Amino acid sequence: MVDGDPSTPEIAVMLERTDEAIQLTIPTKGMFGHDDPYGRWFSSGVQYGDDPDRTRFRYTPPSNLLFNDHRGPVSLIGCRQAAASFGSNGAGFGRVVAEYAVLGGRSWANFEKVNGVRTEIAGLAEWTGISSRTTEVKSDKTNRTLEYTITMRSPAAQPLARNKNLTLEPYWRSSTPARGTISTHDVVQISTTSKKPAAWDGLLAPHRAVQDLLSLSAWKQFGFSRIEVGVAELPNPHETPAEGESKITVWSEVVTHRLRLANDAPAGARFLFTFADIGARGVQRWVRLRSKYERALLPLVGIIDERGLFVETRVAQTGIAIEALGFQLASEGANGSTLNRRGQITYNDAMEAIIADLPVVPVPDVEAWKNRSRLSYMGVKHADNPTPDIVTLANAYRENALVLRYWVAGRLGCAEDILRRRLDEDPLSNSFVAA
Repeated sequence: MVDGDPSTPEIAVMLERTDEAIQLTIPTKGMFGHDDPYGRWFSSGVQYGDDPDRTRFRYTPPSNLLFNDHRGPVSLIGCRQAAASFGSNGAGFGRVVAEYAVLGGRSWANFEKVNGVRTEIAGLAEWTGISSRTTEVKSDKTNRTLEYTITMRSPAAQPLARNKNLTLEPYWRSSTPARGTISTHDVVQISTTSKKPAAWDGLLAPHRAVQDLLSLSAWKQFGFSRIEVGVAELPNPHETPAEGESKITVWSEVVTHRLRLANDAPAGARFLFTFADIGARGVQRWVRLRSKYERALLPLVGIIDERGLFVETRVAQTGIAIEALGFQLASEGANGSTLNRRGQITYNDAMEAIIADLPVVPVPDVEAWKNRSRLSYMGVKHADNPTPDIVTLANAYRENALVLRYWVAGRLGCAEDILRRRLDEDPLSNSFVAA
């Protein structure tokens, strides 16, 4: 481990990726070892006689650390102390966890801010419908195949939004799953870039937005299968740059637990809308919509993110989303809806405001939905209200989510006939019944 301080020694440590964290285990000589600079990182509440004011030495790990082993360097970004354990003889260890680990980066100090982020989402190629593959078949007069040609050619990149230069970048890769066979795979990357080095969170935000868009469309959980960051460097960083020499972006793979990860797309995903339905303009609208109606959309997306939620929690979160969305639509005067004299809106009026803003109403009986939704939301929200039976709660949640998703699809520009056609295929369209 190297901490960037020339006065401290390099030290042998253990770096591991667990199910919950990227963690670095650092051996120490004990909190009171005067020749152990790393023990001080884990010494909260300890008084040192050689530094009573805690000004001479470091008492927390630096935000960036470098790890080296036989497989190469790993840059750890966003480091913080996590735990420590010391025996009676003073020896022990401390743990540092990192938000991101950059694999194989050439210069660890450069990764605090980066010039770009590229990600892959399992299932994005299917959602976009973009393919690098074309095929040509030649047959004889008896319809026997004589020649089968597969051509892989990456389509041009498609700009999506000005926000951090959000772009779709299609390409392809191949693999050899067994001897004598070759497989080709369509890949669509999402890219954000910045000329000046920028913070990770800002460059990652549009990627999270696209991930949420896929999850909302299919009502299934999608995750990132690959993450890379790019840093602009001179081709020969150790030499004086020639006049007019431009920098190149060097990309490195990233490991993190801060993003939802998945190597494969969810099974049986059916999209309410696809890229072909809304286009690049629809994605741009989603980035703005997600920010503008954050109080309504984040609880909705949160249901997809968390598995195993109780139905009462699902009712509560969709109810919060309906209240927030209806309030904001009424505040904007959308479709003539308004707030009352006290600047408030009832739950019924919030539902009315959303229904009035829908291009296609996805519930067969609006009044029945409104009654079921209100009784269920008030029943789980207020202890003095009766809670409906489990089937009523489940159908209230299902219809709430369906209405909210159809509102999003309409705002993104999905055509009414497409939304009507997709309703029967939607996973939320079938009612729950008692067994």
